[in-house]
Amino acid sequence: MTGNPLALENAAYCLSVQVEGDAVHLQLRDKAMDFDLAAGPCLYRAARLTPAGTIVVRRLEGAAVSAQAETLQISGVLAGLRLEHTLRLPAGQPVLEERVVIHNPTAEVVEMEDFAVGLRRRLTDDVGQVLPELQADRVAALPFRHNPIDPADFDQDFSFAQLLQRPGREHRVNQWPPTWLRYGQVPAMHWAAEGWAWTRGGHTLACLKFNQEVMELCLLGIEVERDGVWLRLGGAGLYAGDPEVLRALQPDQTLALGLTRYETVRGAYPEASYAFRAFLDQQGCRFPIGFNPPVHWNELYDNPEWNLASPGAPAAPRMTRPHTYTRALIEEEARKAREYGCEALYLDPGWDTDFGTLLWGEAWLGPRREFVERIRREYGLGVSLHCPLAPWASSDGRGVSSWPRTALQMGPDGQVCEGYLCLASRQYLDEAARRLLAHCEDGVVFLMFDGNWWNGGCWNPDHGHPVPCTREGHVRAQVELARRVHAAHPQVLIEMHDMITAGTIRRYTPVYYKYGLPGSYDENWGFELMWQPMEDILSGRARSLYYYNLGCNVPLYLHIDLRDDNTHCLVLWWYASTCRHLGIGGTHPNPAVAQAQRTAMTQYRRLARFFKEGDFYGMGEEIHVHVLPGEHALVVNLFNLSGQPRTIAGQIEVSRLGLDPNRWYHPGKGCFFDRQAGCLRVSRPLPAWGAEVVEVRPGPA
Repeated sequence: MTGNPLALENAAYCLSVQVEGDAVHLQLRDKAMDFDLAAGPCLYRAARLTPAGTIVVRRLEGAAVSAQAETLQISGVLAGLRLEHTLRLPAGQPVLEERVVIHNPTAEVVEMEDFAVGLRRRLTDDVGQVLPELQADRVAALPFRHNPIDPADFDQDFSFAQLLQRPGREHRVNQWPPTWLRYGQVPAMHWAAEGWAWTRGGHTLACLKFNQEVMELCLLGIEVERDGVWLRLGGAGLYAGDPEVLRALQPDQTLALGLTRYETVRGAYPEASYAFRAFLDQQGCRFPIGFNPPVHWNELYDNPEWNLASPGAPAAPRMTRPHTYTRALIEEEARKAREYGCEALYLDPGWDTDFGTLLWGEAWLGPRREFVERIRREYGLGVSLHCPLAPWASSDGRGVSSWPRTALQMGPDGQVCEGYLCLASRQYLDEAARRLLAHCEDGVVFLMFDGNWWNGGCWNPDHGHPVPCTREGHVRAQVELARRVHAAHPQVLIEMHDMITAGTIRRYTPVYYKYGLPGSYDENWGFELMWQPMEDILSGRARSLYYYNLGCNVPLYLHIDLRDDNTHCLVLWWYASTCRHLGIGGTHPNPAVAQAQRTAMTQYRRLARFFKEGDFYGMGEEIHVHVLPGEHALVVNLFNLSGQPRTIAGQIEVSRLGLDPNRWYHPGKGCFFDRQAGCLRVSRPLPAWGAEVVEVRPGPA
């Protein structure tokens, strides 16, 4: 069936869709680029499992296109599923919004091995050479141009020729048995991220995905056809088994997948990052007004309970709490916290009766309320707690007996898994909430949800979760636990480790996932970059924090080992600049470095609002800008991330910072306002692995 083309346009794009035979042809023209971002048949593909085997379908049967107001809708049947593919060009916004909805009209569960919908554009000629008009273009992942797991010399930033030469990758996590998380990556024909930036000349397309209901990422794929290689962009699809619900649609079930937004910005990758950040802000994924988390002192780094005689790899606790986690030792750490200008004392494992019990160790710390009140009265500090959740308690094993036996996991064979707790069971959640609420009622100000990795699933029908429990069910249970705490104590901050991979440097869930929902958690974890913070800078792993801040305003929390720092306080300032909630700990063996750190912390406390509440901008990885636009003021962090003395230089448009380019400013040393060009320029010589902080204050209005 062939129909007449239907077309829409707004200030940014022209969109045309037409059914030709068994294909749906779509053209998306970018007005700013004067370029077709998509041109050709849309991708509709599904691999459905049947008793006879897997059936692969590559066409939308009965395809039809309709138009209404600002919207074009493509509908049809894909592998027996009714599909609606909606493209909206709002008149009041220079964006394109895309949604995919699927419905299972049958009385059977429809199982899928693959599902893919996307816009497409030809990349190469018929012999595989990138088309001339695309050879200078680049695509890069948002927000992680550099991911914490990436090798030092690798960025997820590709020319199209490089994209063709490098296979994508898919995460893999264990399903069963419930042992320590097994994960890895396998080659794939697509890459996945929260979004993608396609830079072409002086403009960049930001293609962004948002879904708070199920885990879904934005896919960038390569499709090999007889006439060449095609780029797949946007739409929706399965990646590493997510969204899980898409793999098995129940009878008469309708699934609305997430929103994909296309937005073209003037500029390059940073501007696309800011567009992603603004998009997340609009969805409620931004730190609250007046965000003021307490600076933590973590007693772990100097505590003999932990085998950390020097900075290095993570170490297990000695399990000698009554002897190495004494009240006297902890109060000595509180004295250090006050000396370094911290605002709360963070207690890592050792405060609890055994690992993962979430019960207060009164035998060696005394009554909880009296302890909390003394730390506040004598040292001016709040008390914060590390809270290992069910999977880590199970991995360690010692504290499991303190939990109801009815909270134990059950395997697919119906057998109880001795020693393994199910985080999603109502029995665990009820008791965990009771224990955590008791801490908050006695004045605890912060809870870290750690050890919350995916536990492989549970088949216990009495737990109140779907059977089997899925990754999504595991995630929702953690959010439910946070909600129970916040319902009674909304002022208590809750940090949430990645809800699938937890205490690893790998980020699995989207950076915004479940943040901003009523009662949910308050902060993300800083990718476990706490053990060797200097090595994480030298190796490039810590670059991920810079890119995260360019593209996301969900606050990061991280504590770092000050014993790993240098005389320029590079470690302290890098993590202060990239983590809105800062924790520190460890006494540097060099008294001169320790004194420099105390001096730096005095400066940090004076400027803390810039780092906690300021808008973050970058002039490159070595120049970070923190702006309080309402006060016409900013702070610039400069870093020399090399082993040689260098001059660190960059510039940024003043208007981009939300500042008035016609106002007078008093820049600090090394900064200059070029009023004619409307730019803030920075140029400052720094020693090898050096760091410096520059303040810029407003002049008279």
